Amino acid sequence: MIRNTQEETIMLKKKIIDSCIARNMLCKDGAKLLSMHEKAFLRLKNRYIEDGIPALVPRKPGPKGNTTPVNRTSEDIEDIVIALALRYPYYGPIQLAEELDKQAKIILSSTTIWRILKRTKTRYTREYKRWKQEPKLYCLDNPGQELQMDACYPYGRSRPIAQFDAIDDCCRYVYGKIYHTENDSNAIDFVKNLINNAPFQIKSIRVDNRYGKRFQSFCEYVGIELIYNDPYTPKQNGKIERFHKTVKRELYWRHCSFKDNAELLQYKLTQYLKHYNYDRKHSGYGMNRLTPIQKLAKATLNHYSLSLIYPQKVTLTM
Repeated sequence: MIRNTQEETIMLKKKIIDSCIARNMLCKDGAKLLSMHEKAFLRLKNRYIEDGIPALVPRKPGPKGNTTPVNRTSEDIEDIVIALALRYPYYGPIQLAEELDKQAKIILSSTTIWRILKRTKTRYTREYKRWKQEPKLYCLDNPGQELQMDACYPYGRSRPIAQFDAIDDCCRYVYGKIYHTENDSNAIDFVKNLINNAPFQIKSIRVDNRYGKRFQSFCEYVGIELIYNDPYTPKQNGKIERFHKTVKRELYWRHCSFKDNAELLQYKLTQYLKHYNYDRKHSGYGMNRLTPIQKLAKATLNHYSLSLIYPQKVTLTM
């Protein structure tokens, strides 16, 4: 059995096409010998007449390398799409298509825009980092000027254990108490205990609007101003949210059991808060590796000395 190599196939094609050119064979008969459609055979014959034997060498099917697809978007339009994507980082392909039609009067499919952004690695790749607004860090200068208050469920909703906490915006001093649920009555009781245990006068508390009018009336009665967060913006209570993450990692996940009763959890929380406020150094904005008590003493002395020289209010921001 003779092996049919590529060279033999090329020479066979050449012999048949030469016979058709010399009118010794019909083109339809040559197409049958090569198992080709008659029109495909005619195209092959025309390429052979123009290019010679290289036209008979089989080519790889599919898209050819180093060639630009016929229907590819022009580079000028791609540059406009990329500029719009960088200008509006929060727009998706559909919104970018609408903006492209509105500003440049160019109509492109949202799928085409997606492919342009992916091909140029503007978006939808591992190298691309989605745009996110940088938070504005701040730290108040006076202890008690504003406290952030919130409650968390350390074990989730599967167990009725709610931990109320309040953290001072200036010195990060924290007071916490364990309850069985989160409601306005427990919030009022927590604020009463907070007033009795805080080492400074409380002027305002930042909360989300969930405790109702009873809680608001009580705070007005004791002379505490309430500051409400915007809906669905926990970042406005960022310090207390970060504390909840810390207390779960350092206390509940290490030293507490799911079966511990509320009294035992309160005892462990009290011991942890003593460590947190008096021994644990903080790296948060404005803390400079001080403990909350050290920052409280420093801020109190600074406030007293500055109030004698510069009576205006100053807030540290970045």
